[in-house]
Amino acid sequence: MSVKVIVEVDGREVGISQVELLGTAAQMEEQVKAALQQTGRILLKRGFQEVAEQTRVPSCCGQTMKNCGFRPITVSTTCGNVTFSRRRYRCKQCDREFYPADASICCGCHRISQPLAKRICQLATLEHFPRLPDLVAAQHGVTMAHDTILELVHDVGTAADQRRLAEARRSTQQRVAPPPERAAPSTIYISCDGVMYCTNLTEPHPEDPSRARLIWQQMKVGCVYWQDAKECWHKQMIWGRESPEEFGASLWQLACQCGYQQAHEKIFAADGGSWCWDIHARYFSEATGILDWYHASEHIWGAAKIIADDAKIWAHSALDQMHDGGGIALLTWLKLQFLQTRGKRRAALEDLISYVATKVNLMQYPDYRRHGWQIGSGMIESTCKQLVGQRLKGPGMHWSEHGALAITALRAIDFNGKWNSFWNTLALSI
Repeated sequence: MSVKVIVEVDGREVGISQVELLGTAAQMEEQVKAALQQTGRILLKRGFQEVAEQTRVPSCCGQTMKNCGFRPITVSTTCGNVTFSRRRYRCKQCDREFYPADASICCGCHRISQPLAKRICQLATLEHFPRLPDLVAAQHGVTMAHDTILELVHDVGTAADQRRLAEARRSTQQRVAPPPERAAPSTIYISCDGVMYCTNLTEPHPEDPSRARLIWQQMKVGCVYWQDAKECWHKQMIWGRESPEEFGASLWQLACQCGYQQAHEKIFAADGGSWCWDIHARYFSEATGILDWYHASEHIWGAAKIIADDAKIWAHSALDQMHDGGGIALLTWLKLQFLQTRGKRRAALEDLISYVATKVNLMQYPDYRRHGWQIGSGMIESTCKQLVGQRLKGPGMHWSEHGALAITALRAIDFNGKWNSFWNTLALSI
């Protein structure tokens, strides 16, 4: 079957797309796709040229820039590479060159259209960088170097991370909470944790200083979660490599957008990390703090293996105390055990008592259960894995600071359901 597509714009023929439909149904579908891309390139060339011709004359150094004629450019699009001409301007005073059409057509300084950049960045949140050139070529017929894709993803992800920091800083400096983006839930949970990932940085190996080893760093992760009227769980997540104080500001802003200030019951759940509870004290002091049950249980089991001949019986006795009477009952029981213990067992028990004593107010588990609150931090654990672990911790992966933040930022925006709104307001420097 021979097919000819004649493209007309305003009654004038601007191109012809031809295709021979042969072979299997699958082959025909691929041939139709190629014809559509060819037609798209014809239309985009005409459209881009029209946009380029309608751009306003720019100014620089307080005066109109000089028109230096047209210069060709090739832009990668979802239909393939499109070449057209746009005007070049030069400042008579500082000699700066400027192509105003590029800001309307390209994604920042990259010769890539924003729709294609959007798709590439979403692919990058899922696939390893070495695979991306082949995937982009297969899906859009565009040959693109690995470094070109890497630079694009870094620029877009960095812009997202900088926007998050700027918005959080502005909210805390002005002491004004952002308005909620949805109806406030009756009960809202806030949690945070850290997850380690491998970086490009190196340090001397402790066992052999002549060799170097890669350094692992922590990515901070926070999430706000709640149940709707149908008891379905929802969550929003945040990321960061900054200080706990600055990260807490971002988490507080996210919580306010989710209805934290209007919620009837506010819960802050975390493990034993001191920086998490510093954030609780600084930004969420009115929220009830809950120490993750499983984190506390791990400390009890760790001590039981040293303290008791039968670790299982001893650990279950301690867990029963914590379950029925909370931190106070557990602490009382441990102090009685302390009087009957000697040697290294006494030292292990003393460490456990110190741990419980500093967190006893966060371990009122009978009260939490009566309210129907979650006593585990499973939601933040799964968020850490979903946001960071599944993409940054693959076999052999190691990341630059910018790369890790960029990918995590893009993943969070996608998971939070804000992918399209982010791209609609994205403005990269050219």
